[in-house]
Amino acid sequence: MFVKLSVGSFLTILLYFSIITVRMSCNRRLRFPLMRTKRGLRDLRGVPTENLKGRPGQGYYIAVEVGSPPQRMNVLVDTGSSNFAIAASPHPYLPVYYHPERSITAVDLHRPVAVPYTQGNWEGALLTDVIHFIDGPNATVRVNVAAILSSENFFINGSNWEGILGLGYPRLAKPDSSVVPVFDQFVLNGISEDKFSMQLCSSSELDPSAEPTVAGTMIFGEIDEEMYKGDLLYTPVVKKWYYEVIVTDIAVNGISLGFNCKKYNYDKTIVDSGTTNLRVSEEIFDSIIMNLKKYDKLGVPDEFWIGRQMMCWNYDKTPWEEFPDMSISLLSASSSSKEFTLKVPPQLYLRETIERGPLPGQHCYKFAITKAEKGTVIGAVIMEGFYVVFDRENVQVGFAATTCGAEGRLNPRSEVLGPFSRANPADCEYIETEQADNALLTVAYVMAGVCGLCLLPIFIILGQATCRRRNRTDSDATPLRRDF
Repeated sequence: MFVKLSVGSFLTILLYFSIITVRMSCNRRLRFPLMRTKRGLRDLRGVPTENLKGRPGQGYYIAVEVGSPPQRMNVLVDTGSSNFAIAASPHPYLPVYYHPERSITAVDLHRPVAVPYTQGNWEGALLTDVIHFIDGPNATVRVNVAAILSSENFFINGSNWEGILGLGYPRLAKPDSSVVPVFDQFVLNGISEDKFSMQLCSSSELDPSAEPTVAGTMIFGEIDEEMYKGDLLYTPVVKKWYYEVIVTDIAVNGISLGFNCKKYNYDKTIVDSGTTNLRVSEEIFDSIIMNLKKYDKLGVPDEFWIGRQMMCWNYDKTPWEEFPDMSISLLSASSSSKEFTLKVPPQLYLRETIERGPLPGQHCYKFAITKAEKGTVIGAVIMEGFYVVFDRENVQVGFAATTCGAEGRLNPRSEVLGPFSRANPADCEYIETEQADNALLTVAYVMAGVCGLCLLPIFIILGQATCRRRNRTDSDATPLRRDF
């Protein structure tokens, strides 16, 4: 189809694209590889700096400075949400909180904001202020900030973080998608390429007697080849809100659970650094437990499998070999007829806890697979086995085996295998929107039909009354006619 354009319209469009091209060119000149900045993310030995810290089961956080003069805060890195939100009122679990009244760069937008999560929620006010990552891009950028004024089951006692850095797409932002997330703002300002990567490294083995901690590295705009080994394989992001991907299979000890692959993805599968465990629907959870129990020679109690009990062993006596490997297969970005597999050893699905055992030197673990109402969440315990690349520019998420075993961190023995041709190249995506729209459309038609049937007698009565009125008018008008 062709559209006629006037000369003026053509020149306007040409000018518009010229401006866009110039802006894009400027952005390209402003972008820089992260490891080439003055600060860099490597120490003098060239070893990557761990800019993510945390405690087992309580998330990974990164340090930021907010406002002028800067106020230092730690924020949970969360790929399962999109708001940058920090405590702005006292809370018994928090040693510090943000004071917008002390920042000369804070601008109140006079908009309320609230965000619910799977567990917990918060409410607050939207404003803008400047932010700087202490171990991140060497730039200070004005961003949207949600000042948390009240919350419920959101902050964790002793977690050492006072807010959350949502790294999802703008569609998830609250109160609406006009609230540009922090990472998107860094991309728009030309500070970073539209990708970031994470190496989450689980608990430290450097000091078995010390309280366990977790650490890792987040890189803005780049891929660090020293953080992974083997191939880096990608799965497509099928919907840009969460990082929604497609699971094609889950297996225990190499044996598939045997479900139709759509069940794994009902109603979605997401990669979420802000969720601790691997979460699956009840039916899939029960199947995983049933298959794991087939290999149980330790007499693992049922309470352990449902997360109500820990199991403890001496630090160097944890019987990893008594637990089978699991695997999660993902759709390959290279072809819809291919998949690749994440090998998930017990070092990943048995999560070390902060609590210690009854005897000195014992480390305790919880089962890190839990039930979800629906859908699958590939949480931090799975990500800890892999170097994960969120390649937003190409709308895909990459996985490669991690090098976390260096520097005293637990070596998870994870692998990325494939890609393989799929034995059954069926469509595994659950498309909720289309089905929901069809259901709503059906309901609308039914309601319209019911309303039509209810109104039909009224229309008939009105029509008959109109006809009778017209007949009376014609009858009354006859004697007034004159013959000329």
